[in-house]
Amino acid sequence: MMKQIAVMSGKGGAGKTSVTAALAKLLPAVIAVDGDVNASNLPILLKPQQMLRESDFFSMDIAQIDTSQCTACGECEKICAFGAIEKEGDTYNVADDCEGCAACAWVCPQKCIKMVEHSCGKKYLSLTENGYLVHADLNPGADNSGKLIASIREDARKLAKEKNYRLILIDGPPGTSCQAISSLTGVDLVLVVLEESLSGLSDYRRLATLLSHFRLPHLVVLNKVGIDEQVAKNIEDAVAENGGEIAGRIPFDYSIPQALSRCETFLDLPEYRPTIEGVSGQMLGMLG
Repeated sequence: MMKQIAVMSGKGGAGKTSVTAALAKLLPAVIAVDGDVNASNLPILLKPQQMLRESDFFSMDIAQIDTSQCTACGECEKICAFGAIEKEGDTYNVADDCEGCAACAWVCPQKCIKMVEHSCGKKYLSLTENGYLVHADLNPGADNSGKLIASIREDARKLAKEKNYRLILIDGPPGTSCQAISSLTGVDLVLVVLEESLSGLSDYRRLATLLSHFRLPHLVVLNKVGIDEQVAKNIEDAVAENGGEIAGRIPFDYSIPQALSRCETFLDLPEYRPTIEGVSGQMLGMLG
């Protein structure tokens, strides 16, 4: 039976993608999904061997004016609440900031405005050493990141069924926004990567509340440990209070960012490979 694991963090910079990449490389066969479509970094560390597919992501329709039929009456410009319709010479055109409300199409007396598909980003399927990577890039300033995450997750599910893969590993976006919810819904287990800091503790509590709402079991990797014993104790207490379990600890170590700058993962650092192996074992053990 196919299982899905989401790797999440309450804030950016906690080490979520670094841990995800290490797990994705360690697991024998996995479909990895980069759910952070606004800043897709997982491909940098996984180094896909081959791009298999690239496709446009269409999210919302936008207005398009048939200038050959436009009489420049100005009704569309008057009703547009977003200032997206501009007059150019003897006709009107739609600017990039159209929000797709379709009000202009409704009021146009010539019926020369129609709503057309609009590409909001790109979706990719790549081959990795031990499986596949599904990821995407949302166009700068575009909306509907949650829909794009849901779309690539569905692509991953279909691929898993087609290729008979049993595990999907999702690198979710940081925080607890709608993008995070799109990465969490329907998963079987959540791995929270949490840095040892007051902000890390605060953000974990918000994320734990979200996980509790969806009744999702979770493990915790405590990253950058060894800075403050009292903060570490408070985090351990919070994890216990919220029904989580600490699966691994990674110390604050300058060699880690140096390795990441070379596009290496924890698996390339011999002293941290046992930690990642232990986390992987606990995850698979909880999935049964």
